[in-house]
Amino acid sequence: MRYRIDTAATANAARAATDYRYMSLKRVLANRFSVRTWIIAAATVGAVVGITGPASAGAGDTSTTFTPTLTRIPGQNCAAIINASLMPQPRPGEFAVKVAITRTGESCSAFRIFVQWKNVDTGATGGQSDRVDENGVLEQPDGVITGMGMGPGRGRVEATIDTTDESYPQRRDQEHLPGRVMTILN
Repeated sequence: MRYRIDTAATANAARAATDYRYMSLKRVLANRFSVRTWIIAAATVGAVVGITGPASAGAGDTSTTFTPTLTRIPGQNCAAIINASLMPQPRPGEFAVKVAITRTGESCSAFRIFVQWKNVDTGATGGQSDRVDENGVLEQPDGVITGMGMGPGRGRVEATIDTTDESYPQRRDQEHLPGRVMTILN
Protein backbone atom coordinates (compact mmCIF):
# COMPACT_ATOMS: atom_id res chain seq x y z
CA MET A 1 0.00 0.00 0.00
CA ARG A 2 2.76 2.42 0.91
CA TYR A 3 4.13 2.19 -2.62
CA ARG A 4 0.86 3.46 -4.08
CA ILE A 5 0.72 6.43 -1.68
CA ASP A 6 4.25 7.47 -2.59
CA THR A 7 3.41 7.15 -6.26
CA ALA A 8 0.24 9.21 -5.80
CA ALA A 9 2.14 11.87 -3.83
CA THR A 10 4.79 12.06 -6.53
CA ALA A 11 2.13 12.35 -9.23
CA ASN A 12 0.36 15.14 -7.31
CA ALA A 13 3.63 17.03 -6.87
CA ALA A 14 4.32 16.74 -10.61
CA ARG A 15 0.82 18.05 -11.44
CA ALA A 16 1.26 20.95 -9.01
CA ALA A 17 4.56 21.90 -10.66
CA THR A 18 2.89 21.76 -14.07
CA ASP A 19 -0.07 23.87 -12.89
CA TYR A 20 2.34 26.44 -11.41
CA ARG A 21 4.07 26.77 -14.81
CA TYR A 22 0.77 27.65 -16.50
CA MET A 23 -0.14 30.19 -13.83
CA SER A 24 2.65 32.61 -14.61
CA LEU A 25 1.89 36.20 -15.66
CA LYS A 26 3.83 35.76 -18.91
CA ARG A 27 1.46 33.00 -20.04
CA VAL A 28 -1.63 35.16 -19.39
CA LEU A 29 -0.13 38.05 -21.37
CA ALA A 30 0.67 35.71 -24.25
CA ASN A 31 -2.92 34.42 -24.27
CA ARG A 32 -4.30 38.00 -24.27
CA PHE A 33 -1.97 38.96 -27.11
CA SER A 34 -3.03 35.89 -29.08
CA VAL A 35 -6.74 36.64 -28.62
CA ARG A 36 -6.24 40.28 -29.62
CA THR A 37 -4.31 39.21 -32.68
CA TRP A 38 -7.09 36.87 -33.81
CA ILE A 39 -9.75 39.56 -33.27
CA ILE A 40 -7.78 42.09 -35.33
CA ALA A 41 -7.13 39.49 -38.05
CA ALA A 42 -10.84 38.57 -38.21
CA ALA A 43 -11.86 42.23 -38.43
CA THR A 44 -9.32 42.85 -41.20
CA VAL A 45 -10.50 39.84 -43.22
CA GLY A 46 -14.12 40.92 -42.76
CA ALA A 47 -13.33 44.41 -44.01
CA VAL A 48 -11.41 43.14 -47.04
CA VAL A 49 -14.12 40.66 -48.00
CA GLY A 50 -16.74 43.36 -47.60
CA ILE A 51 -14.78 45.72 -49.84
CA THR A 52 -14.02 43.14 -52.55
CA GLY A 53 -17.50 41.65 -52.81
CA PRO A 54 -19.24 41.40 -56.18
CA ALA A 55 -19.63 44.62 -58.12
CA SER A 56 -23.00 45.88 -59.23
CA ALA A 57 -23.76 46.52 -62.90
CA GLY A 58 -27.06 48.23 -63.49
CA ALA A 59 -28.21 50.65 -66.18
CA GLY A 60 -26.60 53.65 -64.44
CA ASP A 61 -23.44 51.87 -63.25
CA THR A 62 -19.96 52.08 -64.68
CA SER A 63 -18.20 49.07 -66.18
CA THR A 64 -16.92 46.09 -64.21
CA THR A 65 -13.54 44.67 -65.29
CA PHE A 66 -12.65 41.02 -65.94
CA THR A 67 -9.32 39.64 -64.83
CA PRO A 68 -7.08 39.54 -67.95
CA THR A 69 -7.36 36.49 -70.21
CA LEU A 70 -3.97 35.16 -71.31
CA THR A 71 -4.03 32.80 -74.29
CA ARG A 72 -1.88 31.11 -76.89
CA ILE A 73 -3.32 31.41 -80.36
CA PRO A 74 -2.61 29.54 -83.62
CA GLY A 75 0.50 30.75 -85.47
CA GLN A 76 4.24 31.15 -84.89
CA ASN A 77 4.80 32.03 -81.23
CA CYS A 78 1.43 33.76 -81.09
CA ALA A 79 -0.26 34.87 -77.91
CA ALA A 80 -2.84 37.40 -76.82
CA ILE A 81 -3.86 39.32 -73.74
CA ILE A 82 -7.58 39.98 -73.65
CA ASN A 83 -8.77 42.81 -71.41
CA ALA A 84 -12.53 43.00 -71.07
CA SER A 85 -15.16 44.77 -69.04
CA LEU A 86 -18.88 44.35 -68.54
CA MET A 87 -20.89 47.21 -69.94
CA PRO A 88 -24.35 47.95 -68.54
CA GLN A 89 -27.30 47.82 -70.90
CA PRO A 90 -30.54 49.85 -70.92
CA ARG A 91 -32.67 46.82 -70.07
CA PRO A 92 -32.31 45.31 -66.57
CA GLY A 93 -30.59 41.93 -66.25
CA GLU A 94 -28.53 42.27 -69.44
CA PHE A 95 -24.90 43.13 -70.12
CA ALA A 96 -22.42 43.54 -72.95
CA VAL A 97 -18.67 42.85 -72.93
CA LYS A 98 -16.20 45.39 -74.32
CA VAL A 99 -12.99 43.67 -75.44
CA ALA A 100 -9.48 45.02 -76.07
CA ILE A 101 -6.97 42.51 -77.52
CA THR A 102 -3.17 42.82 -77.53
CA ARG A 103 -1.67 40.19 -79.86
CA THR A 104 1.97 39.17 -80.38
CA GLY A 105 3.66 36.75 -82.78
CA GLU A 106 3.99 36.18 -86.52
CA SER A 107 1.51 34.77 -89.01
CA CYS A 108 -1.16 34.46 -86.33
CA SER A 109 -4.46 32.85 -87.24
CA ALA A 110 -7.99 33.79 -86.31
CA PHE A 111 -9.49 32.44 -83.08
CA ARG A 112 -12.71 32.74 -81.13
CA ILE A 113 -13.59 34.36 -77.80
CA PHE A 114 -16.28 32.62 -75.82
CA VAL A 115 -18.03 34.55 -73.05
CA GLN A 116 -19.86 32.22 -70.67
CA TRP A 117 -22.06 33.33 -67.79
CA LYS A 118 -24.02 31.80 -64.95
CA ASN A 119 -26.67 33.47 -62.82
CA VAL A 120 -25.77 32.18 -59.35
CA ASP A 121 -29.22 33.04 -57.94
CA THR A 122 -31.36 31.35 -60.62
CA GLY A 123 -28.96 28.76 -62.05
CA ALA A 124 -29.47 30.06 -65.61
CA THR A 125 -26.46 29.72 -67.93
CA GLY A 126 -25.54 30.95 -71.39
CA GLY A 127 -22.85 32.45 -73.51
CA GLN A 128 -21.73 33.68 -76.88
CA SER A 129 -18.79 32.98 -79.16
CA ASP A 130 -17.34 35.64 -81.46
CA ARG A 131 -14.54 35.58 -84.03
CA VAL A 132 -11.26 37.48 -83.67
CA ASP A 133 -9.56 37.97 -87.05
CA GLU A 134 -5.89 37.45 -87.94
CA ASN A 135 -5.07 41.03 -86.91
CA GLY A 136 -6.49 40.61 -83.41
CA VAL A 137 -9.68 42.57 -84.07
CA LEU A 138 -12.99 41.33 -82.65
CA GLU A 139 -15.55 41.11 -85.43
CA GLN A 140 -18.17 43.12 -83.55
CA PRO A 141 -18.91 46.85 -83.80
CA ASP A 142 -16.61 48.84 -81.46
CA GLY A 143 -15.25 45.59 -79.97
CA VAL A 144 -18.42 45.10 -77.89
CA ILE A 145 -20.08 41.69 -77.60
CA THR A 146 -23.86 42.16 -77.28
CA GLY A 147 -27.05 40.29 -78.09
CA MET A 148 -27.95 36.61 -77.95
CA GLY A 149 -27.55 35.11 -74.54
CA MET A 150 -26.16 38.16 -72.77
CA GLY A 151 -29.31 38.45 -70.63
CA PRO A 152 -28.90 36.28 -67.53
CA GLY A 153 -31.53 38.27 -65.63
CA ARG A 154 -31.27 40.07 -62.33
CA GLY A 155 -29.04 38.70 -59.60
CA ARG A 156 -25.45 37.61 -58.98
CA VAL A 157 -23.70 36.67 -62.22
CA GLU A 158 -20.33 34.99 -62.77
CA ALA A 159 -18.80 35.38 -66.24
CA THR A 160 -15.65 33.91 -67.82
CA ILE A 161 -13.81 34.47 -71.09
CA ASP A 162 -12.33 31.42 -72.83
CA THR A 163 -10.63 31.05 -76.21
CA THR A 164 -10.99 28.37 -78.90
CA ASP A 165 -9.57 27.79 -82.35
CA GLU A 166 -11.53 28.12 -85.61
CA SER A 167 -11.77 24.39 -86.41
CA TYR A 168 -15.23 23.17 -87.36
CA PRO A 169 -17.45 21.38 -86.24
CA GLN A 170 -15.58 20.69 -82.99
CA ARG A 171 -13.68 23.72 -81.73
CA ARG A 172 -10.72 23.01 -79.46
CA ASP A 173 -9.87 25.09 -76.41
CA GLN A 174 -6.65 27.07 -76.69
CA GLU A 175 -4.13 27.01 -73.87
CA HIS A 176 -5.27 29.93 -71.75
CA LEU A 177 -5.88 31.42 -68.33
CA PRO A 178 -9.54 32.53 -68.42
CA GLY A 179 -10.64 36.01 -67.45
CA ARG A 180 -13.32 36.10 -64.74
CA VAL A 181 -15.72 38.58 -63.18
CA MET A 182 -18.48 38.44 -60.55
CA THR A 183 -21.20 41.11 -60.65
CA ILE A 184 -24.74 41.83 -59.56
CA LEU A 185 -27.17 42.77 -62.32
CA ASN A 186 -30.09 44.98 -61.33
